[in-house]
Amino acid sequence: MMQLTWLIAIPVVLLLLWLAWRRPNRQRLTWRLLASAVAGLSLVLLVFPPVMQQAISPGTAILLTDGFEADTLSDLLQKLEAKPTVYTYKTAAEKGEAIHTLVELQQRQPGLQTVHLLGYGLAAEELEQLKHLQLQPHLTPAPPGVQSVSWPQSIKLGEAVEVAGKYESGAESIKLYLHAAGKAQDSVELSADSTHTFRLHYIPKVQGRYTYTLLANTDTLGQVPLQVNAPQELGVLLLASSPNFEFKFLKNHLAELQHRVALRTTISKDLSQSEWLNTPRTDLSRITPKLLQAFDVVITEPQALQQMSAAERNALQKAVSEDGLGVLTIAAAPVTNRSTAFFTDFRSKRVSQQDTRITRATWAEAAASINAAPYTLNNSEATTSLVAEQGDQVLAGAKRAGWGKVALSLVPQTFPWQLEGKRDVYASYWTSLLSAIAKEQVKEKFWQLEKPQVPQPGKPVILTFTDYTSDGITVPTASVTSITDTTSITLPLAQHLYQPEKYSGTFWPRHSGWYKVETADAAPYFFLVQDTSDWAFESIATRRAATQAFIAQQSINSIEVAVAYKEEPLPLIWFFVLFALSSGFLWLEEKF
Repeated sequence: MMQLTWLIAIPVVLLLLWLAWRRPNRQRLTWRLLASAVAGLSLVLLVFPPVMQQAISPGTAILLTDGFEADTLSDLLQKLEAKPTVYTYKTAAEKGEAIHTLVELQQRQPGLQTVHLLGYGLAAEELEQLKHLQLQPHLTPAPPGVQSVSWPQSIKLGEAVEVAGKYESGAESIKLYLHAAGKAQDSVELSADSTHTFRLHYIPKVQGRYTYTLLANTDTLGQVPLQVNAPQELGVLLLASSPNFEFKFLKNHLAELQHRVALRTTISKDLSQSEWLNTPRTDLSRITPKLLQAFDVVITEPQALQQMSAAERNALQKAVSEDGLGVLTIAAAPVTNRSTAFFTDFRSKRVSQQDTRITRATWAEAAASINAAPYTLNNSEATTSLVAEQGDQVLAGAKRAGWGKVALSLVPQTFPWQLEGKRDVYASYWTSLLSAIAKEQVKEKFWQLEKPQVPQPGKPVILTFTDYTSDGITVPTASVTSITDTTSITLPLAQHLYQPEKYSGTFWPRHSGWYKVETADAAPYFFLVQDTSDWAFESIATRRAATQAFIAQQSINSIEVAVAYKEEPLPLIWFFVLFALSSGFLWLEEKF
């Protein structure tokens, strides 16, 4: 084709040159000859456009996903010898052909073998459609902002919700807010250009379902859904070595919260006084296994433990080890008596020479000044801190003993808070301690949100139902109901192969809002489907992790890239411009 073009171009150019030469006017002859040659050549090239060969790779493609960087694409195109086809998937780009499904890749390039993947990657179910191709990752790092976040799905009334996570700040400092009940309840300021861990707290005042918000300055990062349940009605046995205000105030406080309370107070060696609130009268004169079955927590003193018979202490120890009972011992000094070592064997150190001291005690989300013993418990891996003071010194700690827990507190008196009118502080303190050591409730049937952490419309939500009473044969029926529009669908469940008491189902929500999943004879479970703009980090982290895991497991060997060549015509606009300029010059030159 090029030979024909030149065969036509030569006589045309020569003709125009001869016409320009033969004119009598010899002014501007050189420019006239040059313009004639350009006009002739550009005219021929307009009629017979020239082409150039370009190397292409029919077995290679570039796939652009959300978050791709233009610089990464440019660098990749420069490195590749043959130019691959560029596709865009769920994102926009100047260079690239848009595809709506990944199946289109092989439909458009039947010989496709290798895909260069740019951006944040693909979800696990999307990657399955590319399992016959070799993926080359060029993933974009996660952007600044929230890198991880967690919060409990449910708490009991009186407990604090903690929103904790990791945040990578950018060039400017930022302030995080936990917005609840119409206003910011907690906040933390993060310096620029660094990675921080954060913890924000709030104590809900009423039980129910709530949606809190985490803000970065004024920008919404995401919603924090929370179910606040009624507090567990505990059975509490108080064993006092002598009449005292601490146990009197605690007894009344627990009874006001509708806990089942029994108090045995030793008056003298052979005389004791018993009280019962919200619970039937039972014989408290002797500690027996049958008596302890009615309680979740025992609160006592070192002297009361020492006054027990060996049989009573053995019964109490067995209830902790085998039945999960929690025992809290309130002491004014370390306990060295060997007979009570199971309950009071916590190493300690003296921090003051005075008999008592005022310190700033902290627990869960609260803090207050209180009189404490001049000792602290040694911090160790086996001991969980329940109440601490400045310098992470432990005032009250617990450790697991079999199925239950034993705890020791060096805060002998908390009733002054009641006398000072600090009822919320007092309630918070005892709620925190009791919830940490009480016998754990065993649920026979319950729902869980297995994944993802943040459900969103159009993405699968895996819900798991556990039934320890199941016969392993009958599969339960379940339904999911939208709280927004009350529409309900059946959720098919599949039994786990190696855990026959567990069943899982996949739900695809269509819109955001609260949903409820339920089955017969089990409490319903509520979960929130959030907008796709909420918690962007979670989607990015999930896609990056899925892509990296997929690439690590792919077994396709590296394939030699085949190179082909295709002819592409040069842009005609340049030849038209040259023809117009040269022809215009010749016309004007002849006129003037």
